[in-house]
Amino acid sequence: TVIAIFLSLLALWNSSAAVEDPIAAAGAFKFNEGTVAPVFSIRNLAGDQVKLEDFRGKVVLLDFWATW
Repeated sequence: TVIAIFLSLLALWNSSAAVEDPIAAAGAFKFNEGTVAPVFSIRNLAGDQVKLEDFRGKVVLLDFWATW
């Protein structure tokens, strides 16, 4: 039983190769300097619509999270 567990763990360890570029592997967008940001708008807590272009030239941090 111990040998079977060891061999199973060894097989799992060998199959989990390191990812060269984790951002590309995650399917994340990677923007280069000078790339135009996508059109994005959302309503704030006051109910007003806020557009990404309203913050042109400023640093913007978008933090999306959820609890499921």
